[in-house]
Amino acid sequence: LPLTLGANIGTTVTGLMAALLSNANAMQVALAHLWFNITGIVIWYPIPFMRRVPLHAARQLGKATRIWRGFPLAYIGVMFFLVPLIFLGISTMFTQDSKGLTVLGSFIVIILFCIICWTVYYCKYRGGQQKCYECMVNRQTRREMLETLPEDMAFLKAKVKELSEHTGLPEEETPAAEEDPKEDPKEESSDDKPEGATTEEEETA
Repeated sequence: LPLTLGANIGTTVTGLMAALLSNANAMQVALAHLWFNITGIVIWYPIPFMRRVPLHAARQLGKATRIWRGFPLAYIGVMFFLVPLIFLGISTMFTQDSKGLTVLGSFIVIILFCIICWTVYYCKYRGGQQKCYECMVNRQTRREMLETLPEDMAFLKAKVKELSEHTGLPEEETPAAEEDPKEDPKEESSDDKPEGATTEEEETA
């Protein structure tokens, strides 16, 4: 944990160095990044009980990754793209000096708060965690089945070939309809004639 926290502070140094050659806005962003990481360390590291929270979260993420290999991509897409875009859009609505955008942003904040509360309630009291676990297990099982399907098919074909050679049966059996000899079209035409009709050979005789 200390190495991770130190690395988080170290990443802010490059932003501060770049901001030294830029304007005041860039320096403001770099300092906000620095103090954000320092505040996180002050909150989570000094109190021993609080250290368990990020460690438990890291274990849960590792467990989810072990269950479903696609979880890291989903996590990165949500936490590093979707959530920042939502907060950026909401903050933009409140900084445009427009009453319409402010009201819309307020409604969006209320809706997001209700969604978060319902999600927590669903996971805690409606078996949401178990359903999420089963969904990830099913996805991983389907993925492994699709990946191993060609190998399984090749194995089954080899076994069928061995059984065919052992029993002496042909590998492919033709349907019964194809084995029946085809009837002569002349015989069919003669059978289809009416009873009173005579052929040319009978008339000459």
